[in-house]
Amino acid sequence: MHEKKIYLVGTAVRDMLMGRAVTEKQYVAVGYAPEDFADLKQVEDAHPFFVRDDGSRLTLVEGPGLDAGNEAGIEAALKRQDLTIDAVAYDEEEGVYIDPFNGREDIEKRMLRHTSDAFAEEPMRVLRLARLRATYGTGWNIHASTRVVVYGMRDALKQLRPERVWTEVEKVLALPECHLFFETLFELGVLDAVFPSVFAMTTFKEGTKYHREASLFAHVMMVLRELKNESVPLKLAALYHDIAKPGCFRTYGNGTRHGDPDKIEPLIDMQIPFDFKQRVLFISQMHVKLPKIQEMSVYHIADFFESLHNDKTLLWDLVRFKSADDRGRITDVPKPAVWEEAIFKTFEAISAYTPEAWIEAQPQTPDAKAIALHVHLHNIEIVKRTFFA
Repeated sequence: MHEKKIYLVGTAVRDMLMGRAVTEKQYVAVGYAPEDFADLKQVEDAHPFFVRDDGSRLTLVEGPGLDAGNEAGIEAALKRQDLTIDAVAYDEEEGVYIDPFNGREDIEKRMLRHTSDAFAEEPMRVLRLARLRATYGTGWNIHASTRVVVYGMRDALKQLRPERVWTEVEKVLALPECHLFFETLFELGVLDAVFPSVFAMTTFKEGTKYHREASLFAHVMMVLRELKNESVPLKLAALYHDIAKPGCFRTYGNGTRHGDPDKIEPLIDMQIPFDFKQRVLFISQMHVKLPKIQEMSVYHIADFFESLHNDKTLLWDLVRFKSADDRGRITDVPKPAVWEEAIFKTFEAISAYTPEAWIEAQPQTPDAKAIALHVHLHNIEIVKRTFFA
């Protein structure tokens, strides 16, 4: 009878070897049968697992070559890992590592390398590879052989469903250096296969006095770097705020209408949540208008504040985004001296007003249209005092 063994695997082992804190553990059981874990809670998932008493996951590894509790059995299990740095097991009882694919050496070299040809069977592995590089930084390189495999997956990457892409990108955008994800896909020659609209920015150089960057893509990556600790929706806005600019330049000869929602929405490459999309479209539209707010008529300025619907968080997001957009370029852009102060002063005054006293003073109860008109006229008077005094 084969010896039964349980091994710690995956991210936990990688974190141990890198001197990082281990936040969650995953084990594989080799040589066991399901009834051996009848006392544990079983979770039916795409990859079923058991939950141990300490909350860690345990996967029962079965299949050809996996029924032995010796090193041959665990090696067959580790071969299923995407990357060599995750294909290291640790025997907690013996205090030894099982490392058939030289994962520890790759960790020391800071090298991301696929474990086997099975990597090419699942295109999502390419996105995870790029996410891992964004997690660890530019000090990590992708092995030459892995680059070849990834480029050969272009056709499969084009077939990824937009909702699957979003599940990975949402994790990416939570990273401080999320720009490295997109830059890595570009370096690997597959950015266009997954994000064709983002790739289109790599072929466009604006060349105006405000943008001397090598490409529009370079500018967008610079903005993402400026927003490293900001929210996911704000980073999404950075990714897509100029996405319509190449088409607008080729249609109108300049950036006219590149912030229009109807220009941007069709170019969003993945299926993002509705509320995120609305925020992205709003910030993208308003980032064009905000610098020109002092040039607008009093009526249009009032419309701008009313479009915020008293959402101060949205206003803060817009101001932070505009600041990052200004910094994310080669050319220095002078910052207007008074527009931020005037904007927040106006917002507070408009948000503080309620029409109840006016409604009670009317001889007849006004309808919704009359109330809306009264509030709008009141907002116009506030704008006159804050912007045109």
